[in-house]
Amino acid sequence: MSYASDSDKEFIAQAMPAFISEAAEQIEAIETLLLELEEQPDNRDLLDSLFRCAHTVKGSAGIFGLNRVVEFTHHVETLLDKMRDGDIALNPDISTLLLQCNDQIKFLVDSAADESADTPEQKDTRADLVVQLRALTEGQAPTPVASAAAAAQSVAAGSVGPRIWHISARFGLETFRNGMDPLSIARYLSGMGRVVSVHSGVDTVPALVNLNPESCYLSFSMELESASTREDIEGAFSFVLDDCQFDVVAPETADQKLARAIEEMPETPRLGAMLVSVGAVSQDKLDQVLSTQQQTRGMPAVGKPKLGDLLEAQAGVAPEVVAAAVAKQQKLRENAPSEERYIRVQADRLDAVINLLGELVIAGAGATLLARATHHGSLIEANLQMNGLIEEIRNGTLGLRMVPVGETFSRFRRVVRDTAASLGKEVNFEIVGGDAELDKSMVEKIADPLMHLVRNSLDHGLETPQERLAAGKSRAGHLTLSARHETGAILIRIDDDGRGINRERVLQRAWNRGLVEQGVVPSDNDINMLIFEPGFSTAEQVTNLSGRGVGMDVVRRNIEALRGSIRLNSHPGVGLQVDIRLPLTLAIIDGFLVGVGASKFVLPLESVVEVIEAAHQHTRVDASGRHVLELRGAILPVVRLRTLYSIESSLPDRVSVVVVNSPRGKFGIEVEVLLGQHQTVIKPMGRLFKSLRGISGSSILGSGEVALILDVVSLGDLVTVEAIAASAPASASAQLA
Repeated sequence: MSYASDSDKEFIAQAMPAFISEAAEQIEAIETLLLELEEQPDNRDLLDSLFRCAHTVKGSAGIFGLNRVVEFTHHVETLLDKMRDGDIALNPDISTLLLQCNDQIKFLVDSAADESADTPEQKDTRADLVVQLRALTEGQAPTPVASAAAAAQSVAAGSVGPRIWHISARFGLETFRNGMDPLSIARYLSGMGRVVSVHSGVDTVPALVNLNPESCYLSFSMELESASTREDIEGAFSFVLDDCQFDVVAPETADQKLARAIEEMPETPRLGAMLVSVGAVSQDKLDQVLSTQQQTRGMPAVGKPKLGDLLEAQAGVAPEVVAAAVAKQQKLRENAPSEERYIRVQADRLDAVINLLGELVIAGAGATLLARATHHGSLIEANLQMNGLIEEIRNGTLGLRMVPVGETFSRFRRVVRDTAASLGKEVNFEIVGGDAELDKSMVEKIADPLMHLVRNSLDHGLETPQERLAAGKSRAGHLTLSARHETGAILIRIDDDGRGINRERVLQRAWNRGLVEQGVVPSDNDINMLIFEPGFSTAEQVTNLSGRGVGMDVVRRNIEALRGSIRLNSHPGVGLQVDIRLPLTLAIIDGFLVGVGASKFVLPLESVVEVIEAAHQHTRVDASGRHVLELRGAILPVVRLRTLYSIESSLPDRVSVVVVNSPRGKFGIEVEVLLGQHQTVIKPMGRLFKSLRGISGSSILGSGEVALILDVVSLGDLVTVEAIAASAPASASAQLA
């Protein structure tokens, strides 16, 4: 017995992390569903999904003996069940209460392994929430028309008059010694109704020579006609629970037989066809009911009668039969879409596979070089086939880490809701492009910077309703979080219609802090970017959300650590647009390998538009000091890597210009050698080189050489109109734009 107990404890300890992980997913789903239900209060599918999530958490917690989770979640489940039955309608107060309860469920799950974390304050908070939940579930009067599910529960509870119950009981040998009399229980049962029949069991009675008069060998079965509930009948055995095995079964009524037939149906028909097939309603009667329902089209969803209610009222179908059909439909709806299978894999194991894949790519490139050196046709062909398979493996493996950013974006619904309420602001929050995919590791690292930027927009950007009305705007502010793929990267944009950045205040604060020399006025973009300086803040007072000058510099540092960039586009009085560009992955990319002198560089293949051949004399220097080239009647700015990085080499007569796309437009990169497409394994740069402009990483080639990965976005900054506006004449700026 002790061994079994130890085994159980060991099993629970091993399985607990999996439970916590799955429960966290369900808790996150509860929050998302609640916020969606606020916008669509009549969506029954959302409500059913919400109930299932809470029920799953409660059931899983029960398996692990987490009684605190079970007891608290039970009250939440009861309220959700009332909402499903139509007894209670969702309103903002109930939604807030359920969100607070979900926070408590999360706390209880997170502290499952350490009950000491459950402080008296947490217990008081939980007790207060339970009081509010019980006040709603016990103090709310039911609606006049009960739903099919409620009716089915009523029938199951035995509240519809006398019924014949089948009762069987088998008593243990110690019953007499423990002072219990089975006959008194039988007499008590007979007092609850009319005993139709009773039979004693003799299969356990031993031969007379072996019979012990102090031992109990009695068992009986009884048919009892009674209006009592199952709980009342089972209560008769409450004093002999340890010495008796008993079962209480109600015989099937005609309606129950129909309900069971519906449950056992292998087909997946509609609700009406389901009832016709088991004989619960005729086809003519069903057609009449459907005709009545057709007349209600166009009515509001709240007052529109459901088919099940019409079948009960007009066709006389029993509520429990309708409830069984509805439950069958719901079960089929839940099981139908999900033929997909999933398997959980630890992130560390997947990272290890991707690291090995990177080494395989490098080794494959080295093998290809050796094969080409041998000029052996079959060997070269075999290497090409192997590299093709490696590329397929690469694409499939990297796809395992790609997840929709919408999963991260949905967390901000709660942040926006609670923050706006605490600030006394009204905000319409919108998510666009949530299906855009990004590397899982990057999604996790970008969540905190996005959280800070969203809160910053709510606190500093959006005005109060009174301020917005005075400025001629709508009472509620608009905040949009969007994502889309753009030239081999993902663009995440936070857009609000608030007050924008007050550049005069930012510049004055920068002068006061010595960030900018007194009297010097930088460009608008440079002034905007001052808010990312360490310790910078324009808040007049410190609040729970901002004012201490901590966070924005960390935001930029975290984004740049992911080889990303951040831009601000502010229109005072109109709004602020924050653009974050991130590479799709941190592991392996398709690159275009080029050479300048003895140095090798890699360009992300998605950003390459075309390659043109040019002589040095074809490029000229414009008024701002940039190298430019005429391409099909337009001026194309050109970056010379030889000049930018002071690379020594014998200059060839003709060079190539790789035309690339950047957020600021097209520009060219002058190179000397084109080495073609190359699978590029991204390696991090050393701390000494992290500040090197225009370089985002490095890669190891098959030959063992190191190639630097060019950052197209930062290189593009060198040739943007904004970068030369201060020094270029107005005409030149207009010509190059």
